[in-house]
Amino acid sequence: MARFPRRSPAGHCMLLVITVMVLVALTFAVTAHGEGIQVETSPQVIRKGILQGETNAFQVKVTNKGSVPVEIVPEVVDLSIDEHGYNVEIPEGADYAWGLKEFAKVSPGKFMLKPGETHIAEVKIEAPRSLSGGRYGILYFVASDPSAQGRIIMVVRCGSLLLVTVPGTETYSGRIRDIRFISRQGHAGPLGGFEVVFENTGNVHMSATGSIKISDDRDTLVNMVLRGGTGTILPGGTRLYRAELREDIPDAEYEVTVDFMFGGKVATAQKAFRIRGGQACSE
Repeated sequence: MARFPRRSPAGHCMLLVITVMVLVALTFAVTAHGEGIQVETSPQVIRKGILQGETNAFQVKVTNKGSVPVEIVPEVVDLSIDEHGYNVEIPEGADYAWGLKEFAKVSPGKFMLKPGETHIAEVKIEAPRSLSGGRYGILYFVASDPSAQGRIIMVVRCGSLLLVTVPGTETYSGRIRDIRFISRQGHAGPLGGFEVVFENTGNVHMSATGSIKISDDRDTLVNMVLRGGTGTILPGGTRLYRAELREDIPDAEYEVTVDFMFGGKVATAQKAFRIRGGQACSE
C-alpha cells in the first residue's frame, strides 16, 4: 500500500497555524487571536454497517471547550493506516481503493459555536449497490477564530475515525509478507531478533496477533509473542511486528516459524536460517 504524509495517532486533534500577514506579527497575533481554541468531538471512533444501495445516517457531537467563539467547517478525508499504526490522510486525487470521502455528506457545511456551546452534525453515508467490504475516512471539524481575519489565524482540526462495513460482503484474508533479521548492536552485530511484516489482503479491516518460534532439528529454542499491537489493519495495509531475543542463539542451523491469527483464520510462514559467529543468514 502506498504511504502518504500527514500522520497522526487516532482520536487526536491537530493544530495548524496559517499565516495571512507578515511574519513579524507572529508572536503578538498568536497570543491575541490563537489562544482559547479547543474543540471536542464525540464519538471519536464511529463503526457503521451499511447495506448495498442504502443510506446510513448518524450524528456527531461537536463542543467548543475553548474561551473564544469559533467557526466550524466539517470535512471528510480518506483514511489509511501505516505499518506502525499511525493514521494517514490520503491526498486529494490519489489512487486509493478503500476511501470513504465520495460516499459521505455532512451538514451543515459551516456553523458557529460560542464558548461552551454544542452542535450536532448530521452525517450520511450513501452506499452504491456495487459497494463491498470496508471503506475508511476521517471526519474533521476545522475550527478557527473569525475575529483573527487579516492577521495570523490558528486552526484546530479535531475529528472522528469512520470505519464503514457492508455486512455479508467481507473477505478476511492475510499473509506474512516478510521475515527479516535485526541485529543486536546495529549493522554486522549478532542476531537480536526479527521483524515480521503482516499484510491484510482482504477487503475489510482486521486485527491480527502473531507469534514466532525458533527451532532446530531437536528442540524449540524460542517461542515468543510478536509485538506490534492488535490495532486496526486496513485492506491493502501492512503492520510491522517485532520480537527481540533475550540472549544469543548458538551457531547452528534453524527454522523460524511465524503464525498470525485474524478473523478466525491463521496464516503461517517459515524460513530456514543459519547462525555463524553470532550472525544470521538465510539458507
